[in-house]
This record gives sequence, C-alpha cells and structure tokens, in this order.
Amino acid sequence: MGIMHLDAEAKAELHSEAEKLIARYDSPLETVKALMAYNCELETQILAIAHRHPGIVSIGYDDTPPVLG
Repeated sequence: MGIMHLDAEAKAELHSEAEKLIARYDSPLETVKALMAYNCELETQILAIAHRHPGIVSIGYDDTPPVLG
C-alpha cells in the first residue's frame, strides 16, 4: 500500500469527479462500482507514467498486509 499526497487542486478535482459519478447512479452499489472502476483507471495511468518516466514516479510494494484499526 502506498501513500499519495495530493495538493488542494488535485483533491478538488477528484472530489468533483466522485460527485459526478454519485449523481449519475441511482443505486449505491452501482455508484461504488463506478468509483472502483474510476480508481482502477487512475492507478493504470499512474503505472503507465511510472513505466515511461521512472525518474518522476517511483512505485514500491510492501509485503506487509494492511492493518485495519
């Protein structure tokens, strides 16, 4: 798991996109599915950038399972 720090503009953009998706669907389940698909799309874009420009983005993986508390 990684931590990503976003500036205020990026947070506002992500919040706006989430609100658009929420408004588009009547069912909470369909909204969650759409948000998950959007998240996967963002992750794919980040991985593509990391692959093309290794000096800009560094991706690391931790073997430790996440702890919920």
